[in-house]
This record gives sequence, structure tokens and C-alpha cells, in this order.
Amino acid sequence: MDSAKTQRIQLHELPFRPFLTEAEINERVVELGKDLAERLKGGDPSFIVMLRGAFIFAADLIRASGMDGEISFVRTSSYKGTETEGKVRMHLAPEAQAVTGRDVVLIEDIVDSGLTMQAFLPELEALNPKSITLVTLLHKPEAQRVDVKIDFVGFVIPTKFVVGYGLDYDGRGRHLAGIWQLAEDF
Repeated sequence: MDSAKTQRIQLHELPFRPFLTEAEINERVVELGKDLAERLKGGDPSFIVMLRGAFIFAADLIRASGMDGEISFVRTSSYKGTETEGKVRMHLAPEAQAVTGRDVVLIEDIVDSGLTMQAFLPELEALNPKSITLVTLLHKPEAQRVDVKIDFVGFVIPTKFVVGYGLDYDGRGRHLAGIWQLAEDF
């Protein structure tokens, strides 16, 4: 039996198993960076990073794109524990000068229900960007409750809860280099 498949970590009371390796993530982020650079050739993008989960992905994606641009941060929340609450709260909003008339690259860690983007995108659009390109590392289409246009997806994954590479479970697990999935057999 493959030892990577049987490996486990515990965050708080929950066990997690390996799901995506650091190498798999790095390879895909490089591809996404090239795709993004191709789409926005010669542009001066404004990168807006959804905190807290997307910070590691954003840093790697921006470097992989080779593009220089302003970087801003937005913070929303919708999770309590391992479940989305279905209600989005804005804690840090984007600044108008980072958006108005600019090609905006919105970087998200995960799109599952779509509710965060449904709530946030109209606020972003109200600031009159030239364009908005939504890039997410992970997408859970089976969990999606509302329609959201995602321009670039790193990985399509099942609805199981995941941590690592910036994503957390109640503040733990962001430091993990790979993505770990909630173990089914606990």
C-alpha cells in the first residue's frame, strides 16, 4: 500500500490525508501563470487577493505570471468550522484606485458555494474596472449554489473539506505545502 495514501495529520480534532502534492500544485500554478500572462499581454493588472486563504497561491501565481502590477487584499468570511454559513461578511474592502479603469485579477483560494463571489463581484464591478479575471486554485462544482464565471481553475475537486497551501481549518493547516483532504474514515 502506498504510504502517502495512509499518511495522516490531525488538525484540532479532525484527521486529514494527502490530496494534492506540492509538486502537483506548483506545476499547475506555473501553467495558470502563463495562461494569465497570455490573456493580459502587455497589461498593467491590479491583483486583488482574497484573504486569508489565497495568500500563498497569489504569491506563487503572480511570480509565475511574470507580470508586474499593484497588489491589494480583500477579506471576507463565510465559513464556520468546516461548513459554509451561506452568509458573506466583508472585513476589508478593495480601494477604488486599485480597481477603477484597471484590468483586475481576482485571486481566490476556493470557489465552492459561489456565495462569496456572488456577494463580492458586484462591489468590485461598481468600482468600474476595465476587466475582471477570476482565478481560483480550487473549484467544487458539486457544491456550487449560484452561477459564478470563473476564468481560470487550478483543480476541480470533490466537495470534501480541504486544508493546506493557505487554506485552514479553524486557523490551522495553512502552512502545509500540499493540499490535505478530510479523512473519510475517522
